[in-house]
Amino acid sequence: MSTEPRGFSFPFRIDPGTGGWARAEGAEKLKENVVHLLLTGIGERMMRRDYGGGLQALVHDPNNDALKAIVQRQVSRAIAVHEPRIEVRSLRVVQHEGMLHAELIYQVRGTPEQDRVALPIPALGAT
Repeated sequence: MSTEPRGFSFPFRIDPGTGGWARAEGAEKLKENVVHLLLTGIGERMMRRDYGGGLQALVHDPNNDALKAIVQRQVSRAIAVHEPRIEVRSLRVVQHEGMLHAELIYQVRGTPEQDRVALPIPALGAT
């Protein structure tokens, strides 16, 4: 039995080649799962109320050092609790052109594979 992640692509879309649902597997699917986790609001999923990174809820917060710390904590917590297949190697939250960017480098547990996810987080102007 394969333990490779597989399923619908995120974001959900139609595969133009087949006309069916686009699918992903392996490292690509794992990366999509991480992005989905971080962009899902905490409490958004009906049957898993604690699931999510909650980053979208921070859009209206001031773009300052406190917000950077909150983003770092929420990303770390979400990965630790909901994605046991990966281990965070590096997590940086940087301000760039009025936005925060979360840059996550992770390793797939039990393998030498590493990957990177970078997410822009719109926030109010720097204070």
